[in-house]
Amino acid sequence: MGTTHRIQVRLGPELLSQVRRFAHENGLGLSPALRLLAARSLQAAGGEVVGPPAAGERASLAALLAAEHSLLLTASVLPEGERRVAALAERAAAAAEDRLALFSDQRGGEGRDG
Repeated sequence: MGTTHRIQVRLGPELLSQVRRFAHENGLGLSPALRLLAARSLQAAGGEVVGPPAAGERASLAALLAAEHSLLLTASVLPEGERRVAALAERAAAAAEDRLALFSDQRGGEGRDG
């Protein structure tokens, strides 16, 4: 993934409502939903056909939903669990990006030796 940048985006009430609906329907938080929508929009602008999520994308969304569900269940039984989850959210996002970068590095190295 490389270096990431945090940006702030202001959305009007209607657009925010649509993004929230999209996120909810796909089992995503707002940030992942916005990243997905931005990527799809850029692909569409480049002339590529953007249709329903591919099997790998659906599997990724299902895994993310399962992880979020586990997190919420864990938070519900821990003392101050929701506060702890919120406090660690940024660290979790950074760790997830680092983990994804490991997979990207592994894929990039597969074709070099063989």
